[in-house]
Amino acid sequence: MELNNVRMELDEKLEVKIREINSKLTAVNLPMMLAEPGTMPEGSRVRMKPPQFDGKTSWTNYIRQFEAAAKANGWLPEEKATALTLALRGDATDILQTLSPNEQEDYEALVKHLELRYGQTHLEHVYHSQLKNRCQKSNETLQEFEADIARLVRLAYPATPTTVMERLAVQAFLDGLRDNETRQALILARPSQLVDALARALEFEAAKQSCRSQSRIRRVEEEKKEEPRIIEAIRRVLKENLPEKKEIRCWRCGKLGHIQSRCRGSQVAPTSFRKINRAEEKDVYIRRTTIVDDHWQSAEVQQDQERDPDLKLIIDWKKNDRKPTWQEVAQYSPNVKSYWA
Repeated sequence: MELNNVRMELDEKLEVKIREINSKLTAVNLPMMLAEPGTMPEGSRVRMKPPQFDGKTSWTNYIRQFEAAAKANGWLPEEKATALTLALRGDATDILQTLSPNEQEDYEALVKHLELRYGQTHLEHVYHSQLKNRCQKSNETLQEFEADIARLVRLAYPATPTTVMERLAVQAFLDGLRDNETRQALILARPSQLVDALARALEFEAAKQSCRSQSRIRRVEEEKKEEPRIIEAIRRVLKENLPEKKEIRCWRCGKLGHIQSRCRGSQVAPTSFRKINRAEEKDVYIRRTTIVDDHWQSAEVQQDQERDPDLKLIIDWKKNDRKPTWQEVAQYSPNVKSYWA
């Protein structure tokens, strides 16, 4: 019983303490919640340090961060102007030389001058031109192209409503696509947002790649089936158009299968064969015959030699045992000089 009484007393005291603490917290937080910006006690503010600006980063992104910090700190316009002036670094501080003291204390005037120098509002016509002429590059993916289109649309139409901006982005994305089939598929799909257009384009590219692989496999299989027919057709055409191969006959022995320079036999071709090829062998017999001897020369060969004007001259010199000088031989044809030499 005593333990229960002690426990109850402790619980009552604990509840009283909790109520006192809650009442004190309420008394402290209520003025802070109801206070206007810039009127809160100095020690009760949540201090957010604004970022620094050196003129090399994006002014649009910076001013958004600065406004967020100013709102969290509850700054008045004069305090915002002071904080923005202190946040300037590097080349950005040069703008202070062009401002009067009153303009430096005026937050709107300070932001206006910084916007004019580092902002992108005056470059909208440049971004309009870039967006109009933007096309997908040969080595550029759909994701990279979509990201750049979104960037240019935001820069070219900063004050445009979101729905209108999405339509402009989708149209620019369609106009700049490199593949005509993908563009046609997206036109039929009618995407309302740029993200949807990118998703549809990726799906279509994947499907097209899959179909292309299957068609390539079918084409290879068909080519394998047609290969024997093509080879047979080529052979037939070559057989019909190529000239027939002539038989090789030796002028020396008269046999087929080899030529005279590779003949290993000593047999002389028969007379009938020599008559058939007399026109072709005439020069050969002339070169082989340099001495006239009736004992081993046939009558037909001797007659052929005497009909040749150059060779007849050589034969006459041989018969008459005449040895003309080289000055005399030089007057005749090259054949005579060749035979006599």
